[in-house]
Amino acid sequence: MTVTDRLEALPITAGAVALGFFDGVHRGHQAVIERAVTSGVTPCVFSFTAPANAARLYRIMTDDRRMEAIGALGVQYLVMPPFGDFSSMSPERFVEEVLVGVFHAKVAVCGKNFHFGYHAAGDSDQLRALCAASGIEVRIVDPVLYAGAPVSSTRIREALGEGRMEDVRAMLGRPYTIRIQVAHGRALGRRLAFPTINQPLPPILRLPKFGVYASLAEVDGVQYPAVSNVGVKPTVGSSGPLCETYIIGYEDDLYGREVPVSLLSFLRPEQKFASVDALGAQIAKDTEAALRYCTQEGCTSVR
Repeated sequence: MTVTDRLEALPITAGAVALGFFDGVHRGHQAVIERAVTSGVTPCVFSFTAPANAARLYRIMTDDRRMEAIGALGVQYLVMPPFGDFSSMSPERFVEEVLVGVFHAKVAVCGKNFHFGYHAAGDSDQLRALCAASGIEVRIVDPVLYAGAPVSSTRIREALGEGRMEDVRAMLGRPYTIRIQVAHGRALGRRLAFPTINQPLPPILRLPKFGVYASLAEVDGVQYPAVSNVGVKPTVGSSGPLCETYIIGYEDDLYGREVPVSLLSFLRPEQKFASVDALGAQIAKDTEAALRYCTQEGCTSVR
C-alpha cells in the first residue's frame, strides 16, 4: 500500500475512494473499505491525522496501527493528510480538489452518517448530488449492527472504558491489541517470580479500564497466554499509565521489541496492596484465572 500525507494527484486513472477517519478500523469501517476494494477500480482510502489536542478524539489505535489495519484490507493507496490541510474546504471544493483532483475518482464510498467539508456541512446525500456532476458513483454503506445498534467508535470507546473486552472484540472484529515497544521497568516482577514486560501507553489513546486482564502475547509468531495489568501500578507506582504483562511460559528478554498484547477479558480492577508480598500472591491468583480463561477459549500457545 502506498501512503501519502499530501493532497496531490495519484498516479491512477480511476479510483474507488473510501471516506472516513476510520478510528479503530472496526467492522463498520471494514464494510466501507471493503466496498471500495471490491469496486473493480483502484481501491483507495481518504482519511486524515487529527490534531493531538483534538478534544473528542481519545483514539482507539495509533495512526501507525490504523494504517496497517487499512492496508491489510487490500487498499492500494491511502491519503492521510493533517486535518488542517483540508478542513476549510467547502463540500464543493472537497469533491473537486480531493475526489477528482487527487483520486480521479469513479466511485466514492461512505457510511450513512458521513459528514465532510467546512464545519462538516456536507452529508452523504450532498456527496451523492455533488459527485453526480463529475460522473462519480456514490455508494452509501448501511451500518453494521451489534447487539441491536450500529457499531461505532463511540461505542467501542465506551466499552473500553468499562472493560467490556468481549464487546470490544465483537465490534472491532478482532481482539483489542496493544503493540508498543517494551520498555525497562523496575524488574519487580522478576523478583516475585513473575517476570513482566512494560509497555508505556500513549496519552492519545482511549485506555481500557484500569485493571487486570486475561490476555494473549505474541512472540515470534507464537501466541502465549498471559495476564496484563493496565494502569499506574498503585502498589509500587509508575510514571504514567502502562500495560504490564506476565507472559506465561516465556522468559527471554524482549526489551526494545514491539510485542502485540491482546486484552481478552477483564478479571478485576486495579488495586493497591499492603505489601509487595501481597501483590505477588495476587499475581499468582490472577495468573491462574487468566490461564483458565485462555484454556476455556482454546487460545493457549497457538502458532
